[in-house]
Amino acid sequence: MQVIRLNANTIQHYRTMPRVVMALGFFDGVHRGHQAVLAQARRLADARQVPLAVMTFSRHASRAFETTLTTDFRYLNTISQKVDLLGQNHADIVYVVDFDRQFAAISPQQFVETYLIGLNVCGVVGGFDYTFGRGGHTQISQMAQYSRGRFTVTVVAEHDAAQEKIGSTAIRHLVKVGNVARANALLGHPYALAGQVIPQARGTFAFNPASRLQQRPPQGSYRCQLKTTAGEWPGTLTITADGLTIQTAALSATERTVEVAILARQAARVVPWQRGSAPVIAVRAM
Repeated sequence: MQVIRLNANTIQHYRTMPRVVMALGFFDGVHRGHQAVLAQARRLADARQVPLAVMTFSRHASRAFETTLTTDFRYLNTISQKVDLLGQNHADIVYVVDFDRQFAAISPQQFVETYLIGLNVCGVVGGFDYTFGRGGHTQISQMAQYSRGRFTVTVVAEHDAAQEKIGSTAIRHLVKVGNVARANALLGHPYALAGQVIPQARGTFAFNPASRLQQRPPQGSYRCQLKTTAGEWPGTLTITADGLTIQTAALSATERTVEVAILARQAARVVPWQRGSAPVIAVRAM
């Protein structure tokens, strides 16, 4: 899979890219609704015998204008985690567009001409609520009037679970309040925090998240699965006002980068997670 960072200065270098089907979205969490968009785009790309490209963005629109940590907005993924999940959903190319104030100011027509026609798109696939162009007011259902027949536009309907819309906002709230089991059900995979571990006492590690803007569950203890380049191990993630720690007998003291897949919240009495148990929240190595 090819990963390409794009902005107004670098996009000119990719005018000769092959014809592609492009899936559009922010894809925070790469949840089941996103997976439906990606699956539809993959089918269309295969039918046309072209690569599947995915266009996502370096930051949420709200973060382009509010850069302090005081904003309530939090991400479900780091960019590295998101790219990895997009690859697992069969993307051939991932474009990560720098969402800055300059990009936020472009018109809908400029977006189509520069970022779609300019990247040799033959078909676009997006969710029903995808918007583009200045102010985020133009719906994907309106894109055909800007493309003028130069590529097809496929809109994927709302994806529901138990009559509830599957969306990143709802999943962030579920993680924030500690309902990680429900969050994982909507994600279609365990929720994971990326970061680094620092050995403390034997079997205990301090965990430093890679991003302070990634959504954390509330204080408590959670069953988790630790993923590093060397393998995967069970453990317990504890979140307190003082920080995050991991207890595991299996992780080597030489490991540094880890992804913690959060599987489930522990009861007041901590019961060690056993291999083979159904995961609920995840911590994983990056």
